[in-house]
Amino acid sequence: MVVLALTVLATLAALAAVVAAGCGGGGTATGVEHYANAEYRFSLDVDRRLTQWRTATAASGAAFEVSFVDAAVTAAGGRHPDALTVSVVDTGTTPTSQEAAQLTALLAKLGTAMVARMGPDAQAGTVSNVTLNGLSGVVVPFAVTVAGVRQVGWLYLLVAGGHIYALTAAATTDQWDTYRPLFTSAIDSFRVS
Repeated sequence: MVVLALTVLATLAALAAVVAAGCGGGGTATGVEHYANAEYRFSLDVDRRLTQWRTATAASGAAFEVSFVDAAVTAAGGRHPDALTVSVVDTGTTPTSQEAAQLTALLAKLGTAMVARMGPDAQAGTVSNVTLNGLSGVVVPFAVTVAGVRQVGWLYLLVAGGHIYALTAAATTDQWDTYRPLFTSAIDSFRVS
């Protein structure tokens, strides 16, 4: 389990760069769009104000990654400071029930470590255990300054069937109240088949 934790930490550490690099404001489309990934067996419903911006395989240490942003808002350097990103890490093994009990504690440590790697002033809030549509994991609220812009958000780490799903929702502090309900709705709809 320790080897798995170290491997996952090394793999997930690069995911913090997704937030640091930026990955979106209020577009005009309405309703939701269902996004599904058959290979990594997950789906979620994303508000149409957020569009699929980037999909990558083997990016940032993840096996797969997809970001949803408001295409109408782009900051300097092509950054999207308000984004929802789903990253998937293939752990190569499904934890036993005994390992699963230890995994939540390890995910809390991993989440805090990932937030610390977002930037020199990154601050992790209180880590909470969560159960989301049958998946167990943790959520870590965070705050970080990226390119002089303060961002706040959540990092969810969920485990299912040999994968760790990292859901990162981040927005600038002045846009958090706008994006928070969109992020909440998408995260609440997240499912693994």
